[in-house]
Amino acid sequence: SESRSGSDRACDASRGRPDLDSLDVGNGALDGVSDEERKSAASLWALIGGPLVTGSDLTRLTPSGLALLTHGGFLAVHRAAGDRTAVPDEQSCAGGGECWRLRLPDGSDVWGLFNLRDETARVGFAAAAPFTARDLWSGAGLGPPAAGFNASLPAHGCILLQARPVAGGGAASWLYTPAPESTRQ
Repeated sequence: SESRSGSDRACDASRGRPDLDSLDVGNGALDGVSDEERKSAASLWALIGGPLVTGSDLTRLTPSGLALLTHGGFLAVHRAAGDRTAVPDEQSCAGGGECWRLRLPDGSDVWGLFNLRDETARVGFAAAAPFTARDLWSGAGLGPPAAGFNASLPAHGCILLQARPVAGGGAASWLYTPAPESTRQ
C-alpha cells in the first residue's frame, strides 16, 4: 500500500476539506472527552461538512450524545454547508482560540469560535459591517446589531453562531430557531 504523509491523510485535495471518518461524540465517559469537547467536535464537523456517520456505540449512546447528534442547530449548519466548507479566519479572530467561518449563499455567515486553551478564554471576531447574530446551539439572539462579537468560552468549548448582515442582507434567514417551550414534546 502507498504511504501518505500526514498532511495528505488529513486533507482530501479533491474536495479541499479534511478527510473525516466518523464523529465519535455519543458515548460519554467511553470516548474520553467532556461534553464541551463533544460540542466543539460536532460544531467543527458541521462547519466543514463532515459525513454524518457516528463511530459511537448506539447501544451505549448517552442522553447528551443523542441530544448532540440530533440537535436542530447542528443539523441545520450541516445541511447549509452542503458542498461548501468553513475556513479558518485568522485575520478577523481575536482572543485565545480559533474562528472558522462558513459563508452561506444568502449573505449570512456561520461562525464557529473555539477555545483551544485548558482554561476559560475570550474568543471573538470583527466584521466589516454590523450584523445580528443567533447562537445556533441555544437558539438565543445575541443582542443588538454589532460589528463584532466575543464570548467567554469554557476550556475546549465553542459557540456556533449565525451572523446576518443588517444592511443588504437580502433573503438571509435564521438556520435554526427552537420551537417555543409550549410546543415541545
